[in-house]
Amino acid sequence: MLLGSIVSRVYLGFFLIIFMMLFLAGVLLKSNKEVNSSLAFMVQESTPLMLHSGELKTSLLDINRHLDAYLFSVYWDELEGVSQVIDAKIASHNSLLEWFEDVAVQDPRVDDVLAKIKQKTKNSFIDINEIVQNYAHYLELKEQAMHQQSLFQSLAMQLNSNLLGNLAVTKQDDKRQVVERLLTQVGIIVGEMNEAFALQDVIETRAIGRRFHQRKQRFDKAVLEFKSLVPSFYQQSDTSLSLFQQQLFSAMGALAQHVAVVELYDTLQQQRERLREQINAQLETIDSLSDYAASSAKLRYVEAENQADRTLSTLILMSSLCVVFALFIGIHIANLIRRPSKNLLQVLNKVSAKDLTEKIKLSTRNELGYVSAQVNVVIDDLAHIIRQIGNAATQLTHASLQNQQTSEGLKLTIAEQTSQTALIATAMEEIESAVNDISCSANQTLSIVTSAVSDSTYGQQSMISNVELLNLLSLRLNETTQTIHQLNCDSEGIDSILDVISGISEQTNLLALNAAIEAARAGEQGRGFSVVADEVRVLAAKTNISTKEIQSKIEQLQTRASEAVQQITACVGDMASCISQTDSVNLSLRHVHALLNQIEDRSHHIAAATTQHQSVAKEATNHVNHIQVLAEQNLLRAEQLTAHSQSLEQMAEHQSQLTEQFQLPIKIQ
Repeated sequence: MLLGSIVSRVYLGFFLIIFMMLFLAGVLLKSNKEVNSSLAFMVQESTPLMLHSGELKTSLLDINRHLDAYLFSVYWDELEGVSQVIDAKIASHNSLLEWFEDVAVQDPRVDDVLAKIKQKTKNSFIDINEIVQNYAHYLELKEQAMHQQSLFQSLAMQLNSNLLGNLAVTKQDDKRQVVERLLTQVGIIVGEMNEAFALQDVIETRAIGRRFHQRKQRFDKAVLEFKSLVPSFYQQSDTSLSLFQQQLFSAMGALAQHVAVVELYDTLQQQRERLREQINAQLETIDSLSDYAASSAKLRYVEAENQADRTLSTLILMSSLCVVFALFIGIHIANLIRRPSKNLLQVLNKVSAKDLTEKIKLSTRNELGYVSAQVNVVIDDLAHIIRQIGNAATQLTHASLQNQQTSEGLKLTIAEQTSQTALIATAMEEIESAVNDISCSANQTLSIVTSAVSDSTYGQQSMISNVELLNLLSLRLNETTQTIHQLNCDSEGIDSILDVISGISEQTNLLALNAAIEAARAGEQGRGFSVVADEVRVLAAKTNISTKEIQSKIEQLQTRASEAVQQITACVGDMASCISQTDSVNLSLRHVHALLNQIEDRSHHIAAATTQHQSVAKEATNHVNHIQVLAEQNLLRAEQLTAHSQSLEQMAEHQSQLTEQFQLPIKIQ
């Protein structure tokens, strides 16, 4: 039978549990649908209605706040920007009202409230426009009033100054009284005007205006007296008085302008107060809309809460039934599984204890019976496999022992090869070292020979330069000898000149003597000529002495010139001997330079051959080193092979030990 299977019974139990869960899910879905409907109403209708009501209220308060900012503006150029902001806020407020129109189509109560809000909003916006226009007019009128007030103050000061000047000039009492009465009226009027300018209350300002009508009669009377009694003074102040009267009593005067400003400001305050009342009424109406949305949301929340309580009760009941039914199914299925699984667990425990002699004895026709039969098959197969593993382990042990012996022999052979290769590598390294030494010596010899060749070349060049210098020196010595000979000849010419000078000196002396004799004969008249003759004789004596000294110096110069000629002649002979010896040394240096060139060529050949030999020895050393590396790698691989053989042996022993741990049934031949 199908119900005899454990799986069938489990499926049947799960089917019933799933059916109950589906029924419970249907109940939950229905409840959730109702709760979601209430929540959707709260989220989609009540909450947006409350939010937009708050936004509408905030927008209205924002318009009122910007209107206050507009009314607090002092300068005309500030009004336009704030007015544009107010218009933008009004447009935004109207757009918010459009959203409520869509809601009002579905809800009649919202429609009624919205109609009230729209009517009040329309009235409020009309008042706001009037307030904006009136405040702009108020600022303009206030500016004109301030201008008129400043003009009035200047006129009052000018008129007061003129009257004081008139009062100081006049000496007649009646005229002084007229001027004083007019000056008093002007002072009273200026004081009352200043008082009026300081007032901002409409009633008080109007009262001052009415009082000024009475003041006008007294002022006109004072002006007429001033005009009739002191016409000259009146002509001086005629223009000031006319302008002063216009500022006081005309419709465009300072007082009238101030009264108009105060009245307009009072009108603005009344309009602002009425607008505040309208806004408060609108806020109350918007609050009623918010209250309606909140009450609707609360009603739906209560309905959703009741539905949730009913659903919770149903859920608890159905959950209890599901738990009871699941416990019944679980206990029944546990009873079906417990006894066969206990028998199966005992056999599996023995298998885990490496005892394969036991089998499961279970004849039920269900899944556990099928599993027990398959477990028995697995135990038989496992016993057969373990026997085969044991036999394979024995064979693996023999093979690993043979492999280990072969590896040991290979290891010894490779080790010997490695040692021989190492000896060869050492010898090649020594050869390479010797070749390196020879190469270094040959290179050093080549460097020394190259340096000697360079030095000999430099010496030869220096010797050639020396010979050239000696030849040049010989030529210059010859020229010097000729110059000194010429000097000797010139000095001999000087002797003849000195003889002539000596003769002239003796003749001069004789002439002086004759002059002295003639002067003595002349007596007193020839005394001057005698003095001149004495001077001439003294000069002749000095000339004779100097000539003898020059002759002595020239004789010494001729003696020195003769000695210089002899010495230079001897130097020229020695210079010729030095030049001949230098030529012989130059020939010897040329011969040495040729021999050094030959040695340098041979040194180059030796260095090239040594370098080639060095490269060959280095290459041979590299090959030997490579052979040594290969031998070491082979030795390492042989050691690894030995280690693997030992590992295989250990694995075979371990497999044998594992197979020996199992208790196998006796195999029937």
